Amino acid sequence: MQTAINSNTTVVIPCYNDGPYINQAVNSVLKQSLLPEKIIIIDDGSQEDTLDVLRKIESPLVEIDYQENSGVCSARNRAIEMAATDYILTLDADDYFEPTFLEKAHAIISTQEDIAAVCCYYQRFNKSKLVGEVVKPLGGSVENFLVQNNGLGNALFRKSCWEEVNGYDMSFDKGYEDWDFWISMLKNGWKMYVIPELLFKYRIKETSRDQSASSQHDQELKLKIYNKHEDLYVKHANQVYAQLVFKNNLLKNKITKTQNSIDHKIGASLLKPLRFVKSLFS
Repeated sequence: MQTAINSNTTVVIPCYNDGPYINQAVNSVLKQSLLPEKIIIIDDGSQEDTLDVLRKIESPLVEIDYQENSGVCSARNRAIEMAATDYILTLDADDYFEPTFLEKAHAIISTQEDIAAVCCYYQRFNKSKLVGEVVKPLGGSVENFLVQNNGLGNALFRKSCWEEVNGYDMSFDKGYEDWDFWISMLKNGWKMYVIPELLFKYRIKETSRDQSASSQHDQELKLKIYNKHEDLYVKHANQVYAQLVFKNNLLKNKITKTQNSIDHKIGASLLKPLRFVKSLFS
């Protein structure tokens, strides 16, 4: 049942060649128990098959705008600039929210003055099959975001906070723009609230911008974040070091567990004769 109150929220959906998925994203918003005032889709230079899908979307809540391909930061900034509401909900065109997310997130951000953004637990999926464990971002204050992104890019936030930081930084064209955006916002004393419920599904595709950022540009982008927010890293050096030590221990334990696994021992046993033969020719 949909709640009949003014949500004061605009949903922003950048779309780039997401024709096979955009309807599921839009429908997940239209099925929210608390509806937004408007859904703004910015098509970022998609090909004709996606444009055909967009033209068939029929809802009085949906507004579609078009631009030449300029990237997700440009598309989001453009849509948020168009929005006339105090709250913005970002949603990628290939993902979707569960029906109660906006109602629960709105109840938090509209009543807690120190909360800049609200996200939730999420799980990845591939062709409608859930993959891996439920991911539980930590949220909180900016110190929790210096070593890793402890939030979720698809979240409800205050438009005034977006204005404070001059929007998404378009120089993060290779990825991690969400991470930088949260640091920029939270460094002003705000906090992110994480609803402890699985209310969001994140699609895994064979190729994606997020995968490219992680596999090809991770070091470059992390250094870029550090250089931009160096004052924060210096100020919170003790917390950053403690978090790095914690992550390092987790990685060591994971490696040890893998090495001690039955499969690993069997593989090592099978390779032992080959290594012996190789040593004869070394």
